[in-house]
Amino acid sequence: MKRNTPDTRRFRTVNLILVVAILVTLNLVAGNAFFKWDLTRGDAYSLSRISTESLARLEDPLRVKVFYTADLPAPYNGIRQYLTDLLREYDAAEERYFSWETVDTSTPEGRAAAQQYGLQQVEIQEVRSDEFQSRAVYMGAVVLYGNVAEPVDRITATDGMEYRLTMAISQAITQVDALAGSTEPVTMEILASPTLRELEIRGFRELEAQMAAIHERVNNDNYGRITFSFQAPETPAEIAAASEELGVRPLQWETDSGELREGLLEIVLRRGEQVERIPLEIFSGLLGGYTLDDPANIEDAVRRGLRSLVSSTPQIAYAVGHGEKGLQDARQGAAPFAALAGERYELLPVAVGEEGIPAGIDTLIINGPTREYSESALYRIDQFVMDGGSLLVLADRYTQLIPTQQQQIAGAQPSWQPNPTGLTPFLRHYGVEVTDAFVLDEESFTARDARGSTQIFQAPVLSGESLNRDNPITAGLQDVIVLNAAELLPARGDEDDGATYTAILQTSPQSWTVATPEEIGPWIQGPPAGADLGRRDVGVLLEGTFRSYFDEPVELAVQTRGAGGADAPGADVAETGTSGTEGAADATVTVRTERFSDRSVEDGRILVLSTSELTTAQMLNPQNRTPNGTFLLNALDYLNGVPEVAALRSKGLGVPRITVANPASATVARWANVVLVPGIVVFIGVVVWQRRRRRSARIQAIFSEQEGDQV
Repeated sequence: MKRNTPDTRRFRTVNLILVVAILVTLNLVAGNAFFKWDLTRGDAYSLSRISTESLARLEDPLRVKVFYTADLPAPYNGIRQYLTDLLREYDAAEERYFSWETVDTSTPEGRAAAQQYGLQQVEIQEVRSDEFQSRAVYMGAVVLYGNVAEPVDRITATDGMEYRLTMAISQAITQVDALAGSTEPVTMEILASPTLRELEIRGFRELEAQMAAIHERVNNDNYGRITFSFQAPETPAEIAAASEELGVRPLQWETDSGELREGLLEIVLRRGEQVERIPLEIFSGLLGGYTLDDPANIEDAVRRGLRSLVSSTPQIAYAVGHGEKGLQDARQGAAPFAALAGERYELLPVAVGEEGIPAGIDTLIINGPTREYSESALYRIDQFVMDGGSLLVLADRYTQLIPTQQQQIAGAQPSWQPNPTGLTPFLRHYGVEVTDAFVLDEESFTARDARGSTQIFQAPVLSGESLNRDNPITAGLQDVIVLNAAELLPARGDEDDGATYTAILQTSPQSWTVATPEEIGPWIQGPPAGADLGRRDVGVLLEGTFRSYFDEPVELAVQTRGAGGADAPGADVAETGTSGTEGAADATVTVRTERFSDRSVEDGRILVLSTSELTTAQMLNPQNRTPNGTFLLNALDYLNGVPEVAALRSKGLGVPRITVANPASATVARWANVVLVPGIVVFIGVVVWQRRRRRSARIQAIFSEQEGDQV
C-alpha cells in the first residue's frame, strides 16, 4: 500500500484550504465583533463604574465624533486603536443612546468640522523617504449631547483617556440637564451705549439685529430658556448705574476737544446670582477706523459663557490672609495649582480669620502659611471639621528666604526661618505631628545640565511601596516627587478620638533626617555614617471622628458694612448668634455662636502634607499630565467625597514592578530566564519529536505487516 497517493495529497490540500478559510473567517468576525478579557490588576482596560453610571444618565442620544488622522506612525496609531476600542466599550455599555463615528480629516470638510469644534492640530515627527518630516494632524474627539459640544483635544497618550472622555460626557449631560430642568431662566443683556456711534465702529449700527439673531439660535438650542434684552445707557448717570449693578467697566475715549467720554459695550449673562460678562471686542482696521468682532466669534463666546454659567463646578475654599501661597503668583506661589484645580473645581479664597467658611463647601485648603493663625481662625477651621468638612493642609515648618540679585552678588546665601503658624499643636491634637526634621533620601531627583548631574537629596522620588496602594489617591500612581519635606509622626492624645492615621506618602528605606534645613547643601554626598535609615512619612491621611480643639465656644468678631445690604448685621446674626451692635456703618459687632460642636457630627478627612512646594512651578506643570498633578487632583476628589473620580483619573498610570529582595535573587531570576526557560522549551520539543518518531515507526510497522500478509 502506497502512503503518498494522489488521494492523500488531495486530502491534505483540501485540509489546508479549509484551515486557511477558517482563519480568514475568524479574523473577519473578530474585526467586527468586539470582545476583550481584562486580566490586568484593577481592570485597567475595562470601563470603570463611574463611566457606566455617567452613561446611565443619558436620556437622549449622545454621539462622539473622532477626529484622528488615519495614517499615523507608531505610537500614535496604537493610541487611535485604543481610543476606538474604548468607544466600543462605551457603546456596549449603553446601546440605546450612545454612538460614535470617525470623521475623515484628510478631506476639507473633515478639517473644517474639526476647526468648527475648536480642535487644534498637533505637530508630529515621522520618517518619510528616509528622513524626518514634520506635519500637523488632528488627534481629538468631540462629545455631542443635545446642543452641547464638549471637545476632548490632543489625545496623544492612552493614560487618562477614559477619564477625559467620561468627564466630557458628564459635563455635557450636566449642562443640558441644568438648562432643561431649570425653573430659572438665563437672561442675556446687551449693553451698547449710543455714544459709541461717534467712533464710527463698523458693524455697530447692525449690532442689535445681529445679537437678536444670535440669541434666537442659542435660545433654540437651549430649550427656549434664555430671555433677551438690548439696553442703551447713554447719560453718565445711566452708564454709572449699569456699571455698578452689573459689575462691568465702560470704554473710555477722548474727543478731539479733549473731552473724556464713556460708553458700555458688553454682553451680560445672568442666572440667579451667577453672572458671566463677555466684553464685545473692537479692532482697529489696517486702513484706519474701528470694527466689531465677527458675529461668528461673538456667538461662540456667548455659547462658552453660557456653558460656564450653567456648569456645576464644585467650590473648594482656599484659606488666605496668613501668608499662604498666592493663587495668582506664578513664580513662587500656587498659580500652577490653581490652574490645575480649575480642571474640576473653583477655588474660593476665604479669609478664615475674618469670615466663616461658606455653606456648601466640603473642603478647605491651607497651603503654606507663614503667619500665625488667630484663635478665631483656628476656631472656624475646627468647627468646619466638626461639621464633617475635609482639610488639605500643606504645612511648611520653615520658610526659605531668597536674597535679592544684588545681595547674591555680594555673597549672600539663602536662609531659613521658622513658621510660627500655630498649626503644629492644632494638627497634633487631631493626630499628626509635623516635626522640625527635614527628610533626605538616597532615592531622590537628579538634576542634569551641561556641567553634569547633581543629586538633590531633599527631593525624594516616591515610588513602589512608598505610595499607599490601598488608597485611591495614590493607588494608580507610578511616582511622586516632593521637595523640602519634614517628617510626620503619629500623635495620640489621652483619649482615642476615633480617627485613623494612614501614611500615603513615604520615603524609601534609604532616607534619613537632619535637624534643621541649614544642614542641607551641595556638600552632602549621601547619608552620613551611623545615620538612622528608614522610611519617613511625608503625607498622612486622618479619617474618622475628631474631638474639637477647643473646650468651649470662642467669641467671633464679624465685620459689617451697615444695614440693608448682604453684609448687614442682621444677616450675620441670623447665621451665627446674637449681636451686640446693630446698624452702625463699618462697625464691628461681637457675636457669640451657639452652634459649637465638641465632636465631629460625621466622619471627616484631614490630609496633611509636610511641604507646600508641591503646588509651585518647581514641582507642578499644569499644562502636562504629571504624577504630581494627578496626585493633587486625586487628593481633592477624595477629600471632596468622590474617590471614584480619583481612581478613574489614575487608572492605568501605575506600572507593576517586580520587587527584588536582594541581588542574589535578581541574578537567579535573570539566568533562569536566559537558560532555564529556553532549556525547558528545547526539552519539551525533543520529547514531542521522539514521541512522533515512535508513533510513525509503529504505524509503518503495521502497514508493513498488512502488505506482507497480502503477498
